[in-house]
Amino acid sequence: MAQAPASYRLISEVKIRRETFGGILYKYGCADRGALSFINSPRLIELLIAAQQSFAGDVSAAIESQSYAVTSKQKLYAALDDLARRGYVLVGD
Repeated sequence: MAQAPASYRLISEVKIRRETFGGILYKYGCADRGALSFINSPRLIELLIAAQQSFAGDVSAAIESQSYAVTSKQKLYAALDDLARRGYVLVGD
């Protein structure tokens, strides 16, 4: 993966629920009549919750506020790219 874009932001319609395996993302009120995705990474779920609660949905800011290793950041950004393809995250410049 190349350098991360400046901003990954959760869409406002996303609700997050913790589960023992990681968590579930719900997308309500969207044109596609909602969706849900199972996330098998507790670390990613905790990051998304932190972004929602402490960074107004700015997942990039939540990542940069932590001291993740470079490879961990790359994996998180790759996961965010997948969430962007599924419509849970917006990618900005």
